[in-house]
Amino acid sequence: MKKYPYGLLVIVAVAAGVLFYQQARYAKAEHGLRELVGARNLHIVDIYDTGKREAGRIFYTEGNSLLFYVYDLAGQSGKYYVWGSNKDGNLVRLGTLDMDDLLQKRWKLQVEDTKLLANVDRIFVTIEPRPHQGKKILSAYL
Repeated sequence: MKKYPYGLLVIVAVAAGVLFYQQARYAKAEHGLRELVGARNLHIVDIYDTGKREAGRIFYTEGNSLLFYVYDLAGQSGKYYVWGSNKDGNLVRLGTLDMDDLLQKRWKLQVEDTKLLANVDRIFVTIEPRPHQGKKILSAYL
């Protein structure tokens, strides 16, 4: 019977790498949560699309950062585009929703561009890459 001491070292090294990666993710999430909870102008907005399953939650620190979670977009397919607008009707693309948790059917967008968020007072989601095409899936005032 042959002994493979290097095989054991590889397994230990891989396990250590996985643990380090997980710990780094948790530390980053904890730091983000501490910043969010301690924010001075934090707004938490829940969005429900009437008669449908789609729902979302926005954590918005005025002019500083926006964290947007959307749930149950299972009936839809493709990319989801998030748009911001202001009182004058000017539109700005905030980004696209990325799958955050496949099991919970949760999508996420995080925006930390202060210039982009400076004049945004409303956001909405579309399936189309242009804001005036198609219908709005979710919409909320900040």
